[in-house]
Amino acid sequence: MKKNSALAIIFLTVFIDLLGFGIVIPLLPSFSFNELGMSDLMIGFTVGIFSLMQFIFSPVWGSLSDRYGRKPILIMSLTGSFLSFFMLALVFSGIIKSMFLLILARAFAGVFAANISAALAAISDVTPPKDRTKGIGLISVAFSLGFVFGPAIGGVLSEQFGFGFPVFVAAGLSLFDTVLCIFIFKETLTKEIQLKNRETKNKLRILNLKLISETVRNKSYGKFIIIFFITVFAFSNIFGTMQLFAERKEGLNLNQAEIGYLFSFLGIVGALVQLFFLKVFKNFFSEESVLIIGSFIASAGLYFIGYSTSITLLLTFLFILSLGNGMSNTVSQSLLSQNVSPERQGTILGINQSLGSFARFLGPTWGGFVYQYMGYKSPFITGGIVMLLIGIYSLRALKKRI
Repeated sequence: MKKNSALAIIFLTVFIDLLGFGIVIPLLPSFSFNELGMSDLMIGFTVGIFSLMQFIFSPVWGSLSDRYGRKPILIMSLTGSFLSFFMLALVFSGIIKSMFLLILARAFAGVFAANISAALAAISDVTPPKDRTKGIGLISVAFSLGFVFGPAIGGVLSEQFGFGFPVFVAAGLSLFDTVLCIFIFKETLTKEIQLKNRETKNKLRILNLKLISETVRNKSYGKFIIIFFITVFAFSNIFGTMQLFAERKEGLNLNQAEIGYLFSFLGIVGALVQLFFLKVFKNFFSEESVLIIGSFIASAGLYFIGYSTSITLLLTFLFILSLGNGMSNTVSQSLLSQNVSPERQGTILGINQSLGSFARFLGPTWGGFVYQYMGYKSPFITGGIVMLLIGIYSLRALKKRI
């Protein structure tokens, strides 16, 4: 499969999947609170359970994609996404009004959320190291655009037709994405590498803690995994709590559509980072320097979100956060990929995505906890402090490569 064709299909596959994901994210906290009466802490857990399951299962899917190719793993992942959205739609529409089924649907989605690690591995298959940041940036653009349109669609449709309708739309998008992958996407990993990996790989485990530990401690690329993990934890503090913060009656008092637009704004800035800002910074700084600068920028934006007393201030701080986060996240994954051998791309990137998923579980859970017990500013303040600390760590760990 030609490089450009492969990249285009991967982009479209990830974009459609993230569009469905983006439709659900801004609706989940409000529905859980208003319709099911769940606590802030429980809402954070429900948002995070998706990522907890992703943490447990992503390394398995990554290793399987090294052994049997990227395409079958993508197809399995997208099929699972469709089924999870369908279950979630039954809850959101009131057909089965159950907190248990809500949590089960999000957990089930996390089990099959292998598409990102497989897509990143496919990008690595078809791009040389010098173009890796650009290729991985394509995934980030797909992410961002999914968050441009998804939350806005979810917010507007939920205001007009209720919570259930947009989730059925998300299920339909996942089904379309599955069909697209089956009939159009061509395998990017050669048969030779697949056969070699089947012969030499160790026995698969659901959660191989020894392999994770060895990967994190690797002197060549372990530091990039640590940076990615902490950055994702800090950023994901806002998921599940920013919606609650924005709709506070004594605060900004936004409705579902307006909250959806906020997430769309994050997506627009994220796309601009990949298409414009990242290129500009790379003209003047090394990739390592861009990562460090991005961490400090994100720290400032995240810290001050809780102090937003107007939409203008909130949008300003969200812009700063998204700018910095887009820089540090993309470059950390690119530097990781550049330091991993071709035959281990799926495994190591899968572990990295797995740990990132665990961070996305810890982040919303922590955010919900401190929001409930320490006040509405706490998720943003603590997240900003953690982001500052990882910026300092990055400066120390990468100073020889700046």
